[in-house]
Amino acid sequence: NENKMAKLEGNKWFVENLSGVTDCVVEVAEAKQGVFISKIKDSVVTIKGKCSAIAIESAEGSGIIFDDVVAIVEVINSKKVQLQANGALNQLQIDKTSGATIFLQTEASQGAEIVTSLSSELNIVVPGADEEADPIEHPVPEQYVSKFVDGKLVTGPTDHV
Repeated sequence: NENKMAKLEGNKWFVENLSGVTDCVVEVAEAKQGVFISKIKDSVVTIKGKCSAIAIESAEGSGIIFDDVVAIVEVINSKKVQLQANGALNQLQIDKTSGATIFLQTEASQGAEIVTSLSSELNIVVPGADEEADPIEHPVPEQYVSKFVDGKLVTGPTDHV
């Protein structure tokens, strides 16, 4: 793999310090390999093949496209990012991120558990009912209400009518 933008160290690919690069492709050879993406701006990273996990931190105005992920995709400290899951996805964790749009393109990705904390402007997008239909966007709640019910604290998203 002649990719100078991504280096493999042990079982982990590192993609770091990209700016304005839209053609970075990581070809994962084995499912035990993970991908760590850090400090990218206005860039697109495509991960081909099945990997163990993807960690994205300090990404801004960038997109990450991936196939199958065995364990987890994490996004931390990022702004205006787009993720596109083209294969199976088990869990997605988003922390301290504003303006993330996640495209879950397959049934195998739509079953993923999505955990968010300290994040805003998050949207999950799934394909429409058929080829002709527009994609369906689902905003992730940002505001919650908590109250005591029978001595237990119960928290849920606020209902905006």
